[in-house]
Amino acid sequence: MKSRIGKIMSVAKREVEIIRNDTNVITIVLLAPLFYAFFMGTIFQNKIEHDVPIVVVDEDGSGQSRELIRRLDATQMLAVHDVTTNYDLAKEKIYSTEAYGIIYIPRDYEISLKSGHGVTIKLYLNTCRFLVSNDINKAVNEVSFSIGNDVRMRYFEMKGFGFDQAKEIVEPLRDNLYLLFNPILSYGDFLLPGVLILILQQTLLFGLSGSVAREREEKTLNKLWNESNREAATVIIGKGLYYFLLFAAYALFFYVISYSILRVQFTGSLGAVAVMTVIFLMAVICYTFIVASFFRSKLVAIQVLSITSYPLFLLSGVTWPIIAMPIPLQIITQFLPSTPYMNAVVRVTQMGAGWQHVYIDLVHLVILCCIGFVVAVWRIKSLLIRESKPVA
Repeated sequence: MKSRIGKIMSVAKREVEIIRNDTNVITIVLLAPLFYAFFMGTIFQNKIEHDVPIVVVDEDGSGQSRELIRRLDATQMLAVHDVTTNYDLAKEKIYSTEAYGIIYIPRDYEISLKSGHGVTIKLYLNTCRFLVSNDINKAVNEVSFSIGNDVRMRYFEMKGFGFDQAKEIVEPLRDNLYLLFNPILSYGDFLLPGVLILILQQTLLFGLSGSVAREREEKTLNKLWNESNREAATVIIGKGLYYFLLFAAYALFFYVISYSILRVQFTGSLGAVAVMTVIFLMAVICYTFIVASFFRSKLVAIQVLSITSYPLFLLSGVTWPIIAMPIPLQIITQFLPSTPYMNAVVRVTQMGAGWQHVYIDLVHLVILCCIGFVVAVWRIKSLLIRESKPVA
């Protein structure tokens, strides 16, 4: 036992020396996680959109149309950039991105309201920024409904109904909307937990895969094989130990410091996240050994694996429900460590979920970690035996 621990530490020390002399790997594993965490985090620093510029084409010019414009400008989401009667001028502001929406108030808007007839307010949106256009649409609809209700209330009050009676007629069915999680509907709180996990996973994948591919590129696998006393498990544990400790520290930094700086809520158990993070990192290390063993060049390994970031993020189920994916993709997601980890962490940090809510994800991670370790040992052992054979 002591001999195996000694061999593991020997391989780990060897890995530290390799990293210290490789500027590419140093950049990936020491600088990239922190840089990308704060670079991506600051994009969503303000959390939510506000004062999105819109243009109003007011062909009515009445008191009622000015009241509509005032209410639109008063919402947190919208800022009336300009009021004009020239629709072509409004379109130019959309094309130049000075504004992201046009609200068209038709002629006789006030007369139609006072006579009890329906009025159609047209909304034109720049949907190149889909999330922003969706929020503009929501804000305009809310203002329009509030004005419509006010008009109906006045009509029934003029007919002799009391305020409460008129309100019941106007809104016989009302809904109470309670936002249980992410109450301010922040894009930052929605995306940042998943993005930070992706940064953790991908920088670990790039750094370790580059190191493994470098061994094959420089033909030093035989030295590694001898250093580990010809045991593939020792190679995986020893070589992965440095990355495990380093990225465990990064994970702690992300969940304690980054969440605080970026004002991302953490409502659940830090202990639950810590246990799942340990298993997740071990699973990613095992999977990285398997994938990296097929590359003979460090540069090629990093270049090829760099294109996996977006697919892995989309397949995690954070931005799009797994159940809504095609069946083949649903099957693939079950073999990715990021899938159960991201889903569990989001529920723990954002929804305050406990162990009883994420134990299935925990078991899922443990199974993936065990499978990954067995396959990695088999793959690395066969690779080391083949690479260490003398060339005839």
